[in-house]
Amino acid sequence: VSFPLIALWLFKYLNFTFSLLPDYINDIKDPFFLFFLKVSIPAGISFYTFQLLSYVIDVYDGSIQKEKNFVKFATYISSFPQLIAGPIVRYKDMVSQLSLIATQPKLNPDFASGIKFLVFGIFAKTFFSDALFLFHAKFNLSNPSTSLDAVYSVISYSFIIYYDFWAYSLMAIGLGKLFAINLPRNFLEPYLSTSPREFWKRWHVTLSYWIRDYVYIRLGGNKAYKRNIFVVFLAVGLWHGAGMNFICWGIYHAILVVVFHYTQFSWNKLPKASQILLTYCLISLGWPLFYLDLESYFKLIKSIISIESTLPSVYSMFNWLYLFIIAIWTFGVRESRWLLNQKPNNFFDNPILQSFIFVLCLMFFSYRRTFIYFQF
Repeated sequence: VSFPLIALWLFKYLNFTFSLLPDYINDIKDPFFLFFLKVSIPAGISFYTFQLLSYVIDVYDGSIQKEKNFVKFATYISSFPQLIAGPIVRYKDMVSQLSLIATQPKLNPDFASGIKFLVFGIFAKTFFSDALFLFHAKFNLSNPSTSLDAVYSVISYSFIIYYDFWAYSLMAIGLGKLFAINLPRNFLEPYLSTSPREFWKRWHVTLSYWIRDYVYIRLGGNKAYKRNIFVVFLAVGLWHGAGMNFICWGIYHAILVVVFHYTQFSWNKLPKASQILLTYCLISLGWPLFYLDLESYFKLIKSIISIESTLPSVYSMFNWLYLFIIAIWTFGVRESRWLLNQKPNNFFDNPILQSFIFVLCLMFFSYRRTFIYFQF
């Protein structure tokens, strides 16, 4: 496993490593070499590094056979729908599908579901993430003028990052279906989680189970629960980015999970709605670490708990209304009823509706932003 990990470290963590070392060591680094690494970093390196590692480890453990067909292996590693931002797939889950495609002269792609997932993924990215970001970016993110602005900044970003990543995963699944490949769901309505531990069973599911199987269990699992939880979330934080903010984000989630572990008896006595709300608030408070340094993050938290607050203006009232609509959809509408519903005459399966939504997204295409997880 050392070769892919060394490549990942060179491309993604070398600069961060230098920042932790004394200045006299930093003086010997080669700026051109660092620039070369920066501009030549392979797209999606974190994701396919994990897929390479899982393959190598599974072959070593004997749970899968070594693949002798290089084209099939390369297809698994670099399958374009999920290459850049997941979901992270295991070879044992893909080998039968790839073998079937290789031997079957005629494919049977699921065009209906594939197009549906693509269209609604584009819609969520455009209107639930990118459009909301326009409102989010108007606030002074590191030092909001009022506590109300700070709260809006935190809540809005929680939906921005969720729908940004959810949309990519949904479109990746849709593209896979067009090529007769079934990719796993990566999000199971995570903001409906009733605890921080459950959240990580529903958010970026393929990453959570990868970390569980290849890190947590191999460290001893529950035999050293607190230690292993902190090691796991430190790895999750570093995987997301090379910086102290990402390390602190991982430690923050480790603290949430450990605290829940020791207070779950009292936690579970709360009404389910209170558990969901509390979990959502705690998770949302960590997301600003994705775009703020530590100093700016603590300024934001200080703004939230300050008593300085003013009534929103007419313009900001529209911001809050837009955010409220997204929140109602997120917490009130189940995916099983509209996205995964295979019943005849399902409203959301109507091709005319899907065509209209697609054209609407194209009209607002100028507001597009790069997917947040592309940087990881």
